[in-house]
Amino acid sequence: MKAFVTGGTGFIGSHLVDALLDHSAYSEIRCLIRSNRKWLKGKNITAVMGDLDELSALRDAVRDTDIIFHIAGRVMAPTYRELEHANVEATENIIRVAQKAGVPKIIVLSSLAAVGPSNGRPVTEEDPLKPVSMYGRSKKQMERRIHEIAHGDTSITILRPPAVYGPREDQIYSFFKMVDKRICPIIGDGEKPEISMVYVADVVQGILKAARQATPGVHTYFLTDGTPHTWNKIRETTSRVLGKKNIPIYLKPGLVKKIAGLVEKTASFFGIYPVLNSEKAKEMILEWTCSSEKARKELGYTPQYTLEEGVSRTIHWYQRHHWL
Repeated sequence: MKAFVTGGTGFIGSHLVDALLDHSAYSEIRCLIRSNRKWLKGKNITAVMGDLDELSALRDAVRDTDIIFHIAGRVMAPTYRELEHANVEATENIIRVAQKAGVPKIIVLSSLAAVGPSNGRPVTEEDPLKPVSMYGRSKKQMERRIHEIAHGDTSITILRPPAVYGPREDQIYSFFKMVDKRICPIIGDGEKPEISMVYVADVVQGILKAARQATPGVHTYFLTDGTPHTWNKIRETTSRVLGKKNIPIYLKPGLVKKIAGLVEKTASFFGIYPVLNSEKAKEMILEWTCSSEKARKELGYTPQYTLEEGVSRTIHWYQRHHWL
């Protein structure tokens, strides 16, 4: 099979490309690249130079393609318009071009953020979409647009992972970095709110299993490691893997909002939009848990990595590559 991957130079996308290159079913892996191959340097891929706004490049990329993995997306931006452009309009471009070319299978990466916080129980695919951040709103709109334009015999699978961590990840990485310095900021009392997480290899596993789904229409699934986690558990696990004790600093939600606002305002003087921003703070203070039971039943998805093993593999990669 011939596959086309967007976002292949990024965190999740690069791990997916590695898996596709090792998979005997895929004869050619085409990857959309703007300029820097980053994690794809030296790998046996077919580079398609361009971006998701260049329809001619997309048409060339999807010609005679059997499956598209649309992993590209923007996680943060100072305005909703920028997120809408990157997550909604770009997705519409790739799906319209793909359907016109007759590509039978498309997989799109969404997020738990599209649905919103869980409020006492893990959310499922049946829950309404109530995002609380601009990023979540853009993913909600992306999913709605997919349903609006999907047609014919195309099978489109939308996957919604929660917080994804693993080698090459550079945002949750900041948490591991602080714990490595023996400081661990925790929102709330460490027991609430809980969050769902998933190791990147399990996300890739879910993507590959979804690739085998051929039923026409739009299908949506959550992918998790199967167990909601407390921040106390995450801290203890990280400390154990690092072999370092740390000082937990428990922060009230209101203080987190104030800190994020201050960081964002200060960074704006330097033309920077920081990882810790007001939008991110809205999400950080809430509970984010979801169930991947539907993916287990319909796709055969079974997470392989516990929190302990996933954190261990992640931290050891950071150490080998001198990130820690």
